[in-house]
Amino acid sequence: MPSRILFAIALLLASTTTLSKMSECETRCEKNYKSCATGGKMSERACAVEREKCRKTCVKKGGSAP
Repeated sequence: MPSRILFAIALLLASTTTLSKMSECETRCEKNYKSCATGGKMSERACAVEREKCRKTCVKKGGSAP
């Protein structure tokens, strides 16, 4: 039982570290994706494609706004 608790804590810490590594630009891409997917303007797949384009733009610009 204690090993499960330790595993859960380790998983939680790893996920928060990963989220903090996202740049401001990538965070904007994620927010845009979520609003696109829940808004119903495009299909979820089309929203995912737009998110990837946004992320690639972020990488090319070094984390600045697209």
